[in-house]
Amino acid sequence: MIYICSDIHGLYDRYEKLLKEIDLQDSDTLYILGDMIDRGPDGIRILMDMIDRPNVIGFLGNHEHMMMMYLFGYDTVSWLLPFNGGKETLKAFEKLSIDDKRKILEYLDKICVVKYLTVAGHRYCLTHVGIYDKQEDLYCNFTAKGTNVKMLQDLVWGEKQYALGMIGTCPEELCPTTYLTGHIMTRRYADDPMEADDEIVTAVFSNGCRYVDLDCGCALGDGMGKLACVTIDEETGELDLENALYID
Repeated sequence: MIYICSDIHGLYDRYEKLLKEIDLQDSDTLYILGDMIDRGPDGIRILMDMIDRPNVIGFLGNHEHMMMMYLFGYDTVSWLLPFNGGKETLKAFEKLSIDDKRKILEYLDKICVVKYLTVAGHRYCLTHVGIYDKQEDLYCNFTAKGTNVKMLQDLVWGEKQYALGMIGTCPEELCPTTYLTGHIMTRRYADDPMEADDEIVTAVFSNGCRYVDLDCGCALGDGMGKLACVTIDEETGELDLENALYID
């Protein structure tokens, strides 16, 4: 089975509950679409656990990108702003051994940014946010010579690629594709975000493509928001939204 979630934001207890609920097997794959860290206290703990699980695949989110920008000296301000919640993550990172720090940096350096899956004829595109306009997998390669870290920033913040209209104009050979993302709390789509339910948001386009936002507000913390997880059946290729798992 394929499992997909996003935006855990340092809440190890919800991450742990999720692993128990899905009873992740070696034959399964769990994709986490970025923002494993920040706001909650245990983002580093989550990353260290993911590193030890070859079938848990992380993605670069804007918070992981801010961490890398800070640690490599490109931007030493944004990550530590109160709203971004990087201070607790930095404290935990600084307590690690040199070897564990290196493990995390090497992991984030090679982490996935965009991944395409074709499962039993069904096409999926997985990203932290937005619609990527190249039809190929993309990896971070933050420290590689020639990498444009600003381009990565645009991708994981959605400054350019977060354009849902692009879904409606996908080339015919790519339709239908289901785009699975996080980043934008789903309650923000509601007329009154303070009264909204934290549930997955979907949109279907005339060309058969779908947009699915999985960020159900886990970052809001205790008593608020949920960690959502959906499945793709590897035999049928079907995405099961009706039986989505919500962890609070």
